[in-house]
Amino acid sequence: MENRYYIYLFKVKETGRVIYVGSTWRIGNRINMHRRSMREPDRAQPIHKYLHANNLQLFKDVEIDIVDTTLGKDKAMELESKYYKKYKLSSVNVWDADKRSGNNSPIRQPLVTKDGKMTFSSQREAARKLGVSREKVHKMTEAGELIRIAVRNKYKNETTGETYISAYQLVQDLNIDMKIVRDLNKRGSVVLNGMTIRKV
Repeated sequence: MENRYYIYLFKVKETGRVIYVGSTWRIGNRINMHRRSMREPDRAQPIHKYLHANNLQLFKDVEIDIVDTTLGKDKAMELESKYYKKYKLSSVNVWDADKRSGNNSPIRQPLVTKDGKMTFSSQREAARKLGVSREKVHKMTEAGELIRIAVRNKYKNETTGETYISAYQLVQDLNIDMKIVRDLNKRGSVVLNGMTIRKV
């Protein structure tokens, strides 16, 4: 059974301007992540920096509108890309959805420096350790300063077909704690909400 995904917008109440397009299958968790990124500068992405720079607060000045829904991550990325293109001139999104799925995901893409001296488990980790934005990491990768490492999956959701390269990604995507991951690593598989998660 595929997860239901939601396409959402950040819209400035005063002007009606759409400044962000996103998608998620856990809307409450995603909103909390945005709020945390507003509080913690090292987690801030361009949209959060934009909100700070313009003295805009979520809910008070910026509303979150769910505008579409679909089943499955691939269809969600297609829908998000459609809305991104629709609001491209006004939004603060860094990348179109179709350019950050798969190996372009900030969670999924391990990287290594050109000289091989530093490796990073994700774009997010590279940004944090190098002290730059994820947008800069993306540009460094395109310029050949950082090299993509082939992704090896560690876990698989047998029910939906989704794969995960790390315990961190599994915890984030399924909203579980590390105790369940330890049990999964020990037993080889666990059943969560009717879905079988297997270590591969």
